[in-house]
Amino acid sequence: MITNKAENLFYEAIIERYNKETDELIAKETNEFLQNPLTFYKENLQEYTFLETKVLDDVSVDAIAIEYDEVFEVYTAMFGLFIQKKYTNEIRAFLDEHYNAEKMQYSIMFAGNEGLWEINLPIDYLKGFNDSFTIEEAYQFLYAIIFKLVASIK
Repeated sequence: MITNKAENLFYEAIIERYNKETDELIAKETNEFLQNPLTFYKENLQEYTFLETKVLDDVSVDAIAIEYDEVFEVYTAMFGLFIQKKYTNEIRAFLDEHYNAEKMQYSIMFAGNEGLWEINLPIDYLKGFNDSFTIEEAYQFLYAIIFKLVASIK
């Protein structure tokens, strides 16, 4: 059974900051880091944050990374979604309903060897996104969207 636990999302979470160019670990963070404004990524263009927690298992996600893409000037979320390939149409229909594709496209690709969807989602164009979010609010927002997506399929 899927439950919406956004408020407990970060309990015992692994939060790590990495260099985008080298994927070298910069720092392991505590939950306090998540209180930074999302603009942290605009001020630290070379970094992304990787968040992993058991609660993400409930929505068939391994982890979520967030960064700021300075080329397209958008916040981007990247994650692997463990849902069978046969649900391609349902995943695309859900994203199309919640995403403003006129501004920019999202990217989804099924990695058959891993059995998951690799999703690259410019979150600025998701309905309900607010660029004044804290990092924690951005992760909660993503969790809620993914929760709705998985619930619409299962």
